[in-house]
Parts: sequence; structure tokens; C-alpha cells
Amino acid sequence: MSISRKLALTQGEKAIERPKGQMEISLYHGKQGLSLKYQGRVITKTHASAVGKQVAPYVAEALGVPLPKLGETGRAIASSGVVFRVLSISSLDLRAEEGQMLLAYLLNEAQEMRGFKSAALD
Repeated sequence: MSISRKLALTQGEKAIERPKGQMEISLYHGKQGLSLKYQGRVITKTHASAVGKQVAPYVAEALGVPLPKLGETGRAIASSGVVFRVLSISSLDLRAEEGQMLLAYLLNEAQEMRGFKSAALD
């Protein structure tokens, strides 16, 4: 059974309600697009449309991992702050100039957040 993007994003918002230092995210790149899961629940997805295919590599880049090949699954560990940016990127329409500007900003923030390591996690 397939899940709607709206429901997936609602589950994504619930997953990041409380800040978390590490969230294990799985990325599945299938015929219908890219799906991200956390604790077995889909938290966002991009469809296999032109717009979805354009956004999918940036979703993976924000997590700091390569986009899995078609039919494969990848894994990433990220903070809830990075996942928030990933959810935002997955909803962008890159056909608009504003979407491209937001993408650059969100990718930069995600990269900086991935590079930051709290002393509390040591």
C-alpha cells in the first residue's frame, strides 16, 4: 500500500517534534520515486515526476549520502535539524526561482549542521 505525500510529511513532522541528535534514516529509490523512512514510517517522498526527480538528489545530498540507485536502499544518520531541512527540500518546486534560492540556503544549512558535533554526544 502506498502512502500519500501529505500523510508522509505529517509523520515526518511528528518524528522531529522533539530534537534528536541521531536519527537513522533509510532512503529507498523505487520506480515511484524516493521514499525516506524513520523507525519504519515514511516521513517524506518525492514522486517519479520531473519535479520529483529533480529534487531527489538534493534530498540525499542534504543527508550527506549519495542517491541510491534505482531499486536500492541507502542509510543515513542525521540530527532532527538536518531532517527538518530534508523535509523542506522534498517539498520544493525547483521550477520557480525562489525554490532554487531556498534550495541553496537549505543545503548550506544542512551541510553546516552535519559538520557540527555536540560535546554531549562524545
